[in-house]
Amino acid sequence: MKKTILLMGPTLMIFIGLTLIGNVPLTFALFYGWLLLAPLCLSCKKQNHSQWKFTITSRSLLLGIASGILVLVIIFAAVSYFFSFLIDLELIRSLLREWNFDGRMIWLLMAVLIVLNPYLEENYWRNFIFEELKVSSSAGMAIIISSFFYSLYHLLSLMELFNWPFNVIAVIPIFLAGIIWGFFRHKSGSLAAPILSHVLADTGIMLVYLVYIHNWQ
Repeated sequence: MKKTILLMGPTLMIFIGLTLIGNVPLTFALFYGWLLLAPLCLSCKKQNHSQWKFTITSRSLLLGIASGILVLVIIFAAVSYFFSFLIDLELIRSLLREWNFDGRMIWLLMAVLIVLNPYLEENYWRNFIFEELKVSSSAGMAIIISSFFYSLYHLLSLMELFNWPFNVIAVIPIFLAGIIWGFFRHKSGSLAAPILSHVLADTGIMLVYLVYIHNWQ
């Protein structure tokens, strides 16, 4: 029961904030509050704070930066290629305005996505949940399960932004990224490479927003 709640909690927060209420700042508060407080409460209960720390080596830096740049380029190139016939620009702009992803707060929200989001998501899925799942399953299965639930809540926003079947297809790269970052974490024993790679991946998404979606007028 506890594992089910931990696996579904982030998706539930996104569902409440984005799907039911339609407010990005509120969604951020609910979602990141869960990612921060759930591991914190359990680590305090177990009196184990070591899981919040990670080591940085030259190898992890190189791996994180190289993979992150590759993902950034793939994201930007793919969106640039498919943009004109897959994306309804006015629909997305209208939806983002409804979600309050605009105005003066936009730069703060973008900073949260690029700086705070990678650490909290990687610590939650590739560290906290990964270790919880490893208690009763293999490392490989723990990576697959955590990656599935990591990609699950992304589907909620993609369902609003894209039509079938592209909303589901767009989740596949997110699931694969989770597998890769989980593998990095498992083999290196550190979150450094996954976090760096994730930062650059999110930077690629924000570049897409700034170049193609943001209204500069």
